[in-house]
Amino acid sequence: MSRKSITTWQQAADYTWTHCWSRQKSARTVEKRVERINKFCGLTFPLRKMGETWWWHELMTDILKQDNVSNATVNRAVSVGTHALRFTQLAGLHSVRCPEFKRLKEDECRQSWYTKEQVDRLAFLAKDIFDREDLRDAILFSAYTGVRQGELLKIKSTDINLSTKTIQIGGKKTNSTKNSKGRFVPIIEKIEPIIKNRLSKNYLFGDDWNNKDQLYTAFKKVKNLAGFDETYCWHSLRHSYATWLGAVDHPRNIMQMLGHSSINTTLHYCKATDEAIHLAASKL
Repeated sequence: MSRKSITTWQQAADYTWTHCWSRQKSARTVEKRVERINKFCGLTFPLRKMGETWWWHELMTDILKQDNVSNATVNRAVSVGTHALRFTQLAGLHSVRCPEFKRLKEDECRQSWYTKEQVDRLAFLAKDIFDREDLRDAILFSAYTGVRQGELLKIKSTDINLSTKTIQIGGKKTNSTKNSKGRFVPIIEKIEPIIKNRLSKNYLFGDDWNNKDQLYTAFKKVKNLAGFDETYCWHSLRHSYATWLGAVDHPRNIMQMLGHSSINTTLHYCKATDEAIHLAASKL
């Protein structure tokens, strides 16, 4: 592609995909965010108009209304667009500069958490209404281990040690965590039967689901039937695990189990609850 040869949004997105996004672990997610922009402006939209602040405001408003998503989801889609514009501009393929503008305000509690009763409700709907025992198992396992969705699908039966009641997450070439550091998560009684029933599989859950999108699509149907809004998602199960632990354990221990590199990140996951507050007061 020659210098100053990009004139449309499609060309900018295609170039960025080839030279940047396609190599990322989040490539599938990026595709979805690009599609939101495509729906708004079309593939042949003139790139020069993306240099105007008003265009980005209209994009945010359209995604918010048409897709009925959270402010955070809108901001992630916008970030994909601004990145493509800047990436191709820095490559010398056009002269359109990305304008500065305010993103939508995100709720500090954007990542909501489920109570144990709510998780049981999700598990019940998955099995008894949708007839998906595999989904029920995945929901309970994730809620009581705090594993990320991607980590869940990479766990092998060989990562399970029933004698020590631990699960190895990451630390291997075939099973890496988000920050590439391995950790051990304890197996509690709630999920031990689920694990034992799945030890004959190569991947504990990865044999049931091709990818995260397929798993989340099934989960979203259950979540919607249960009446949870957009602030609740699969990752809320991880927030739930941290919040439940926060009522009974020290944040530094929780930090190790979640695989965080910063205690501040862990504190963001551990929400204050009435149970935790009363427990703390009872120790005075």
